[in-house]
Amino acid sequence: YAFSKKLSAKLNISRGYRSPNISEISSNGVHPGTGIFQVGNPSFKPEFSLQEDAGLTFNSRYAVINLSVFYNVISNYIFNEKILAADGRDSLLSDNMVYSFKQGKAALYGGEASVDIHPIKPLHFENSIALVYGDLLWAPGIKKNDSNRYLPFITPVHGLSELKYDFENQTLRLVNGFVKIQAAWYAAQNRVFLEGNTETPTAGYTLINIGAGAGFTNKKNRTVVNIYLMANNLFDVAYQDHLSRLKYMEPYPDDPRPEHGIYNMGRNLSLKLDFPF
Repeated sequence: YAFSKKLSAKLNISRGYRSPNISEISSNGVHPGTGIFQVGNPSFKPEFSLQEDAGLTFNSRYAVINLSVFYNVISNYIFNEKILAADGRDSLLSDNMVYSFKQGKAALYGGEASVDIHPIKPLHFENSIALVYGDLLWAPGIKKNDSNRYLPFITPVHGLSELKYDFENQTLRLVNGFVKIQAAWYAAQNRVFLEGNTETPTAGYTLINIGAGAGFTNKKNRTVVNIYLMANNLFDVAYQDHLSRLKYMEPYPDDPRPEHGIYNMGRNLSLKLDFPF
């Protein structure tokens, strides 16, 4: 519903459906990318969801603001759980930790907000924040307690701030030029599925990225080449993405840092040349 040319709102109710994928029903071996022994279940039922969401949008000459919230209940939700041996230690097959897919009833809810401020046409200051909470409502064979109340592998609260300036220069035959600096931050994730040591909390971190690029044209104003120079994780921050399975792949007992396992990529510089045909 449009209240005016600048302000509008939406309300949505939807029904969703997803069949189990091939790995969820037929896995029975070591996953080469994660180093875990994965077990599927051929008796899985399809997932069904019922979601309500609402949004608000404000669009003016100098700013665009979006706000949305959602609540989603999923039946037969498929998630991964580590399997322990009878003595409480990690269960091992082929010297790899064993994980088994499970099904239950879950609730996913949260929201997203974004603000794009552009006091002048070529200058943009974009900010966004996203929040997703995942709660395990019920699962067969699992007695609800504080260690299993949250869904495993849910992204933490995270946001992005980017300052970008667009430019062109007819004398130098530059088109679609830009320079930008970006800050991506992730809060600590402490809402974790601790049952069977399935996952562990993850520390928060902030990454700084910078970049520049432009296209070069010929006398006919046809773009000959686009050149982009990027630097991600500029300050070489040592961090682990909460969704990374490599975090659990290899322990490093001599590492003085509290986190164990493989870290994500450090400083990364890239030069890209794009030649349109």
